[in-house]
Amino acid sequence: MLLMKYIGLKTEYEIEFSNLTKNIVQVKGDVPAKTHGFTLSRPGKNDGWDYSEFTTIYRELDGVIQFSNDGSVYVPPEPAPEPEPYVPTLEEVKECKVSEMNAAQQAVIQSGIDVTLTDGTIEHFTLTDHDQTSLMGLQTQVAQGAESIPWHTSDATEHCKYYSNADMLLIVTAAMQYVTFHVTYFRDLRIYINDMEDKGSVEAVTYGIIIPEEYRSEVLKDLYAAMGV
Repeated sequence: MLLMKYIGLKTEYEIEFSNLTKNIVQVKGDVPAKTHGFTLSRPGKNDGWDYSEFTTIYRELDGVIQFSNDGSVYVPPEPAPEPEPYVPTLEEVKECKVSEMNAAQQAVIQSGIDVTLTDGTIEHFTLTDHDQTSLMGLQTQVAQGAESIPWHTSDATEHCKYYSNADMLLIVTAAMQYVTFHVTYFRDLRIYINDMEDKGSVEAVTYGIIIPEEYRSEVLKDLYAAMGV
């Protein structure tokens, strides 16, 4: 701790003092900011260390005054300019849209289908990768004429059950047709997207849009025709 006294004034202030640079010093304590210059002494001493040239208030902070002896004052730095927002290229927009459409295709497939069975009831069947693999395996049992083929619905609270050969044929056929359509549709949609020439057209694409005829494969043309598109 040191005692500070402004030049020409009698009041002494208890302060903490530090030299920041050869031209800037710092005083910390309950001190009014004045431009008289000052002296410093140790308690009980009459040192009178001379800081009379530090007459410019360089900067005031909370409980802190900084003085300069060369007339300099603190100038806050210019704020850093805001970075320009990144503008993706057309190819990047296409890549993002293709990824989005692929995720949509997978979600649509895995959500599954409703199948009307031979007795008129409707059951829902999910088509995860595991489901698809299992159904493909059951085609063999259908072809062999098995009459009690075990399978389960998408309802996890339901027990596994047997389906007749005719019903399993309906399930497998509907599932394979559904998967085939969406796999074919996505492949043609990807080609359509990659041939677009502006970002607006790419960004406007949603899963399920009708693909223009010139971008339809022969398979999709037939599938669309069967759907009346």
